[in-house]
Amino acid sequence: MISSVLRQELESAAQAYLASQLGPRAPRALHFAGLFDERPLDGEGRTALFTFRMESQSSLCGDVPHYVAVGETEANYFPAYGLDADAGYSFHVGTRFMLVMGIQLVDAALEPPAARPALLATLAQHAPGAAVQIDEMAALLRCEDEYYAVYRIRVDGEPYMFVGAECPPGVYPAVQDRPPQAVLRLHLGQLIRREARSQREATGTAVDRVVP
Repeated sequence: MISSVLRQELESAAQAYLASQLGPRAPRALHFAGLFDERPLDGEGRTALFTFRMESQSSLCGDVPHYVAVGETEANYFPAYGLDADAGYSFHVGTRFMLVMGIQLVDAALEPPAARPALLATLAQHAPGAAVQIDEMAALLRCEDEYYAVYRIRVDGEPYMFVGAECPPGVYPAVQDRPPQAVLRLHLGQLIRREARSQREATGTAVDRVVP
């Protein structure tokens, strides 16, 4: 359980941050989504997520769900992309990692030649017999001297996003309005949290997580 005092402190911090970033567009109402005390990255600590709705810049979209992350972290807000609170926290962790590491989009011509064969080999191992089609490389990013690629693929006709090249691979359902960079942020955050979880289990360190 999260105390009402702590929750109010975090909510006030979130409202102040959003007011500084959005001005008159800042939401009036926030809804507590979860509290995570996993410390998956150096300098990251107890972080709360709140949800809110913000009017889209496109009049056709209406109000768009967002998350705001505050606490012992660099405050940030971002579209919810249909993610639940746990995945939303992974997205936040992945975002922090990409910013700290300076991960940047690069020219598609720099795609590692082994990336697509590795994609096909991975899917052949985990989905033997499935028909795999690579539609396109949606984004190529560089992290120091490594390249991370996000592909749009089809497996037995169903659309997916595949993260690979020199990044540990992952496959995600293709979701409308979820850009390739968002898929990579989610993927990296999940990898980082998984590694941190393994380290905690090895040392017997407890984790405080509160999700309604």
